Amino acid sequence: MSTREVSHRSSYRQEETRAPYSPGWKVPEETGGVATVEQQLAEARFLVDFCRAIYGERDPKVVCAIAAQALYDYFGYRLAQFSFVDGELESVFFMPRRKGEGRGSCDVSPVELPLLKKRRFSLAGSGGDSGFDITVRFPMGLGQLRIVEVEQETREASAEFLQRIADCLAMALDTAIEHSRLQELSLRDPMTGLLNRRAFEDLLDIEEERRDSPPLSVLMIDIDDFKSVNDRFGHPAGDEVISSVGKAIVEALRGADLAARYGGEEFAVLLPATVVKDAYSVAERLRSRIAALAFDFCGERLEVTASLGVANRTVKEDCSVRELLGLADQALYEAKRRGKNRTLIQDPSAEKEGNVRHSRKGSHPSVSGTL
Repeated sequence: MSTREVSHRSSYRQEETRAPYSPGWKVPEETGGVATVEQQLAEARFLVDFCRAIYGERDPKVVCAIAAQALYDYFGYRLAQFSFVDGELESVFFMPRRKGEGRGSCDVSPVELPLLKKRRFSLAGSGGDSGFDITVRFPMGLGQLRIVEVEQETREASAEFLQRIADCLAMALDTAIEHSRLQELSLRDPMTGLLNRRAFEDLLDIEEERRDSPPLSVLMIDIDDFKSVNDRFGHPAGDEVISSVGKAIVEALRGADLAARYGGEEFAVLLPATVVKDAYSVAERLRSRIAALAFDFCGERLEVTASLGVANRTVKEDCSVRELLGLADQALYEAKRRGKNRTLIQDPSAEKEGNVRHSRKGSHPSVSGTL
């Protein structure tokens, strides 16, 4: 077994190529290392189709999947590994899954595998090994592609061909990564880094389409008397308050919870698979975190509070997700009406009026309960 490595500088210039000598995969010696005309035509046709297929994709994982299938159709291999060095993309592996006889009847699918140790062979492998490995490094320090156990009886390939594959992949991945960044920015509120309203409502629609029906809770949060902050200290002070409240919300949430800046000084939180008791605990933790915030504007200390509304459904038949959001909003405005700095629960299956539990946090009276 032998290994081919093609390396690139960030300027896309060709570096030294270490050429293996292995049956069916070699830089042709009889032509002085230059590919034959027939081989050049085959490689050119492949590159045109290859680049056309991956350039139009805007998801890096889809780029890798299309590339993995195309490379398998051309070379044949046991495993393809795309590794990325900056942590922005996760390594991904692809393995052919045979549907019938022959290589052409295989689909290449992603698989979960640990990182492979780098192998260097000067002779064909023994035992379960067949073929040989190829490592192609992407330009711009993006990462590398390893093709493991390329079939012995495959086409020759020139070093330039492998470099062009790497260049095409790198450019397609770079474009897809940039698109993903822009898409992520379009879904985020720039002031808090939370999801924006459009993204949050898209998540509500996705949740509505789920076939299973675990308990679901929604929180609506509104900063109390926020207008007075802008009036007294100016909009930069108001922006600082919103940003700090957003950070406090993120720090108080659990891993699966999703928070959004819903508009102005209002926030929304989706709590998947959460019963009403746990949703209430999360809401109270959020309220306490916000009440603990303190600011100094123009030498004057400012403390802020928030009112919260909680809504929960135990089964999908109780109400739609959009209706659940509306119920949380109703509970929020009732909390405002009852004195602010409190959490109220609106349960679609509960009575209209319920017990109200009183508690006191520091100098701020708080009221929690069920509508």
